[in-house]
Amino acid sequence: MVVLAVLLPVVFGALLLLGLPRALGVLGAGLSFLLNLYLFLTHPGGVAHAFQAPLLPGAGVYWAFGLDGLSALFFLTIALTVFLGALVARVEGRFLGLALLMEGLLLGLFAARDLLVFYVFFEAALIPALLMLYLYGGEGRTRALYTFVLFTLVGSLPMLAAVLGARLLSGSPTFLLEDLLAHPLQEEAAFWVFLGFALAFAIKTPLFPLHAWLPPFHQENHPSGLADALGTLYKVGVFAFFRFAIPLAPEGFAQAQGLLLFLAALSALYGAWVAFAAKDFKTLLAYAGLSHMGVAALGVFSGTPEGAMGGLYLLAASGVYTGGLFLLAGRLYERTGTLEIGRYRGLAQSAPGLAALALILFLAMVGLPGLSGFPGEFLTLLGAYKASPWLAALAFLSVIASAAYALTAFQKTFWEEGGSGVKDLAGAEWGFALLSVLALLLMGVFPGYFARGLHPLAEAFAKLLGGGA
Repeated sequence: MVVLAVLLPVVFGALLLLGLPRALGVLGAGLSFLLNLYLFLTHPGGVAHAFQAPLLPGAGVYWAFGLDGLSALFFLTIALTVFLGALVARVEGRFLGLALLMEGLLLGLFAARDLLVFYVFFEAALIPALLMLYLYGGEGRTRALYTFVLFTLVGSLPMLAAVLGARLLSGSPTFLLEDLLAHPLQEEAAFWVFLGFALAFAIKTPLFPLHAWLPPFHQENHPSGLADALGTLYKVGVFAFFRFAIPLAPEGFAQAQGLLLFLAALSALYGAWVAFAAKDFKTLLAYAGLSHMGVAALGVFSGTPEGAMGGLYLLAASGVYTGGLFLLAGRLYERTGTLEIGRYRGLAQSAPGLAALALILFLAMVGLPGLSGFPGEFLTLLGAYKASPWLAALAFLSVIASAAYALTAFQKTFWEEGGSGVKDLAGAEWGFALLSVLALLLMGVFPGYFARGLHPLAEAFAKLLGGGA
């Protein structure tokens, strides 16, 4: 089933790239969402739907995939976000085809149980993202593309060295995760392997000061918001730290933990500060994403079960509400022709449905209790406090700042007088709104159910680092 979940969007994406109608892409995105909803609802715990086949058996490389509680949750939120984008983003069929292709590669990344296969998906998922930026981006897309590629190359080569070193220096017979974990690295080797992983994953989180690719990536992407929503899903750095880098080289992580905690807290505060000064929605959401990823990373780096569980839950939830906000910004751009904050005002009068959706998405982002952002933020800050009270305080300041920049942007756009009216939600946009709100409410009201597969993983993670029971 996990292989089917990975291949389904890839097949539909390929059909769209061959020129088939865009409606086929909406169907493919819907089927992918329903399949991943089924996989999540029926997940029995542990690693389910495991698949393993030889790829390069002589080199110890296998097509190995499995669905644990973490990847099942990410499968659901990724498929939901892509389906929402397919519903409302007014893009041509080939653009949607690239989005579906990227969805499939991301699903493969989150399900990979072989380190070298994970590396392949980690890099391959960049290709459709780069093509969407290059083919459909704004006037400054070339510069944004070069910046993105440069940062990627800076991280990719050390990561490849770390992937090879994790096996060769440990004596593991394969690149399978369970074999690598059964053959721990010596302390000196663990440091260098972790360093190679950390550089690549810090870029993809991203952590300050390795975030410079992020703002132009969002600013120059297609104004529909679909590529940006997918970009929020590509924040795989925190996941990769949790799944691979830290478990494979815990001694290396221990040497860098203090620095990583500081960079995560700094990223959270810096992102919130710049977001508050943003003049347009894409810049605001780009730096808000940096801030939220800093908070999520802080939870994982704390090494506590609460922090790890909260950080991962926040990572999954943020893909929904931040992706939803990018798509909403695309709806605003289509109606007004601009993304500048304050350029259009008083939209709640003519578009109350649009205003209500924006308010709920913003409130989820700032962590209002009862919505999806709160459980992850609360657990993350709790775990971070146990590791470093003063860094947790810095992260808490970023949460307060998020309320300031989000509600200010909402007020300037929807409540202040003086703007011309725009049309309200219509047609498929109501489906986008209802599904988004339902997801935000369910993840906020029933976090225990959605995070049921995260608890044992977070406990095992903390125990590995000496912070669990």
